[in-house]
Amino acid sequence: MATTTWCSTGCSCLCCSALADLLQNDLNHLTGKKRITLDMKTEHTIEKPARAGRATQIAEMAITGLVAFIWVYFGRLYLIHDPGEWRIANQQLGYPLYIIPLIGVTHILGGVGLLIPNLPRLTEWVYAGIVIDLLLAFYSQLNGGDSTWDKFDPILVMAFVFASYVLRRFMHAKRWSI
Repeated sequence: MATTTWCSTGCSCLCCSALADLLQNDLNHLTGKKRITLDMKTEHTIEKPARAGRATQIAEMAITGLVAFIWVYFGRLYLIHDPGEWRIANQQLGYPLYIIPLIGVTHILGGVGLLIPNLPRLTEWVYAGIVIDLLLAFYSQLNGGDSTWDKFDPILVMAFVFASYVLRRFMHAKRWSI
């Protein structure tokens, strides 16, 4: 909702009103208030920032640790030429042999990237890479997997990745936005 502000020339122009709104939002951000405009006439402010409890912290660490462990473990299997994993990747899914070690390296880098603290931009990219990898794995399983239940393994892992991402965002956000 634009407030009416008089500029130095005495007019109440739209650009001055918009600038006043931006300054008010910045002031609200610094004082910990969040201004939410639901309609043009009412404004609601959230006074308390969201705080994560101890159970949320433990859940975030456990789920992120589990996802990182799974990612590094399977990356290691691809790197050490595990016959079972290589047979599945090459014969059932049709991956060329030269790409399997690269998948292993990216899995290990992704798992380690999840565990690096205080680098939010890197973490966002790691989560994006993992989700893209899981979507492509699901597509590969649909086109060449064995049983029906094996096709949904990437979706199950993606549920854990999603839970890890949401909990991490909640833990590291200064305020939970609506």
